Amino acid sequence: MNFRSIYSEVSTWFKQVFHMKNAWILLPGLIAVLFVYVVHHFNFFPGFNPKGGLEALAIWLVATILLVLLTKSFISRDPLMIYLAVLALVFLVRELDDTVLTVFSDTYRVQSKKLVDLILVGMVLWGLAWHEKIFASLNRFMMLKISIFGVFWTYLFSQIIARRAFRHVLPNERLLHVPLEETAETAAHLFFLFVALCCCYCIPNRNRGSKFRINPANQDSEKGPA
Repeated sequence: MNFRSIYSEVSTWFKQVFHMKNAWILLPGLIAVLFVYVVHHFNFFPGFNPKGGLEALAIWLVATILLVLLTKSFISRDPLMIYLAVLALVFLVRELDDTVLTVFSDTYRVQSKKLVDLILVGMVLWGLAWHEKIFASLNRFMMLKISIFGVFWTYLFSQIIARRAFRHVLPNERLLHVPLEETAETAAHLFFLFVALCCCYCIPNRNRGSKFRINPANQDSEKGPA
């Protein structure tokens, strides 16, 4: 495993993302926070339980993401699509944690939190092993590369809120930290779904021509002098 190559790819990714023109990737998380405060201030949806309602919605959103990415990965055989599909499956298992399932009149409570933690470690190791294949796919389309970073950031943002890192920053955080966390995570799911749908267009299918533009100057340089 070439750690120097991994470091180079990741550092290049960060340099490509951290520009003012890419600040839009922060919008899903920020809009989620603003939405919670607007709903709280104007007392929209009185009696609505954000934890139960958004958790139920999250299962369907992640299941849809998984279906989209699985379909695309089977069609394209693209390493990035395969990796994201498995990641979506892990997210679905996580969302099912503490969920009661009924099978043939028997009920089972899913306890998957510890399992997901172990699987995520495995996903990191798998990503390191596949870094050349994954970045080869990522590097073909810059907007997709930036968007995926935005998805990861939005999920991270929701987890930062969950750990109440903003308790001395956000007003009424003690009262609203659960709606803030759930809404930010829902925003991350929606962002992920949007990116998954974009992948269906951006990532070429197997044995078909790529939809990515090739710079004619690069083609000329590859051909060499006449």
